[in-house]
Amino acid sequence: MSLMSRLAPLPLLLLAALPAQAQDAPAQPQCSGQPATWLGDDPDASDITAAGAALSRQMTTTAGTNPYAMFRVTGDMQPLRLEAMSDGDPSIRLETPDGDLLAENDDAVGLNSRIEQSVGPGDYCVRLIPVGDPDMTATVQLTRPDMPALLVDPVDTTIAACTPETPAETLGQGPLNAALPVEAQTDGTVRYLRFALDGSASVTLRAVSDGLDPNMILFDGSGTQIAANDDADGLNARLDFPSGLAGGDYCLGVAPISSGEGTITVSVEALDRDSYLRTAWRKGELAPPKDGDYPMQAIDLAADRETVVLQDGTAQWLTFTLDRETALIVSAYGELVGVDAKLALFSRDGAVVAQADDRDGSVDARLGPVVLEPGEYRMALTDVNRPDQPGAPIRPVGLVFERFERVD
Repeated sequence: MSLMSRLAPLPLLLLAALPAQAQDAPAQPQCSGQPATWLGDDPDASDITAAGAALSRQMTTTAGTNPYAMFRVTGDMQPLRLEAMSDGDPSIRLETPDGDLLAENDDAVGLNSRIEQSVGPGDYCVRLIPVGDPDMTATVQLTRPDMPALLVDPVDTTIAACTPETPAETLGQGPLNAALPVEAQTDGTVRYLRFALDGSASVTLRAVSDGLDPNMILFDGSGTQIAANDDADGLNARLDFPSGLAGGDYCLGVAPISSGEGTITVSVEALDRDSYLRTAWRKGELAPPKDGDYPMQAIDLAADRETVVLQDGTAQWLTFTLDRETALIVSAYGELVGVDAKLALFSRDGAVVAQADDRDGSVDARLGPVVLEPGEYRMALTDVNRPDQPGAPIRPVGLVFERFERVD
C-alpha cells in the first residue's frame, strides 16, 4: 500500500474526534457584514416575544468600534421599546441584519435614547453610536410595553393657568391682610396655592429653595396671569407689589424649573419699605445713603493702594472721596478662596458709574480704567456664588487700587 493511500483516511478520523459542541456551535450573528453579539446569551434567550424579563447588555464603543447586538422576534407583530443609557451621549439605530435602517434616536430622555417600534417576526440589529466622546459604555435594553422601562421620563414642571377648577391648597385662613406673613412648603412638583386679600396690600411673594430652582406665576381668581418670576434672588423667585396688590382671590403656581428632590418654601409677607431698601443694600443692588447708618469701609486712595475685605455672602461696601479728576482701576482677587467677585461703583447721587465681573477667564474682577470727576463714591463687592447670604463663612478678598491723575 502506498504512503498516500495510508494517509487519506486521517482527515475523517480527525473530524470524528472533534467534540460534538464544536461541530454544532451556532455561527456568530452578523449585522451589516460585521460581527455582532446576541442581546441575550444565545438566539433563544434573545427572543423578546418569549422573554420573561428585559433583555439587557453593556456595550462599549471606541474610536474604531460602534458595536452591534442582535435580537429575535417570533410570532405576530411585536411592539418594542429599545433604550440606551450612559453617562455619555448614546444614540441607537434599529436595523435589519442586511443594514436597512428601521428607526434611530438620540436624546429622547436627556442625552439618553429610546426607540419605540413595532416589527414582524425575524432577527434585528441594534447599533450603539456615541455622540461626542467616542469612548463610552452604555446599557442597551430591549423590552415589551408591558415591562418596566430603563429610562424614566422627566416630570413635567410646566405651570398651567390656575382656573377655579384647578386643584389647589389654601394658603392661610381667610383674607391674608391681617395674617401676614404666611408660609407653606411644596415639593419638586407643580403645586398651586390659593389666597385672598380683602383690600389692597403691599406684599412680597417668595419661593425659596436650597436644592431646586423655583419658578412661580401669580393668577387672579379667573385664571388670568398677573405676574411671573424666576431667578430674582440667585435661583430663587420673588414678586414685589410695592404699590399694592388689589383685593380679591388669587392662585399662585409654584414649581422648579427642572424636576428634582427637595422642597420649596413659599411665603407672602408685607412689603416694608425700610426692610426692602436694606435688602437691596445687602445685595449690592442699590447704594446706601452716604450719611446713613449702613456700615461702609472708608478708603483713603492717597494712602491705601490695597486692602482686604472680609466677604460674608452679602455686599461689602467701601467709600472714598476724590479731590480731583482721576482715572481709577480696581482689581478684586478672591478666586483662590472660592469667591466669584463682582464690583459695582456708584456716584454720590446713586447712579451706577461702572461695574465688572470675571476678568480674563477667571472669576476675579477688574473695574476700569474709568475716569471719575471729583466727589464721593461708593463701591459694592459681592460674591456671585453666594448672593445675599448673611451668616455665610467669611472669605478674604484682596482689593488693589490704581489711580492716575492729570499732571498740570
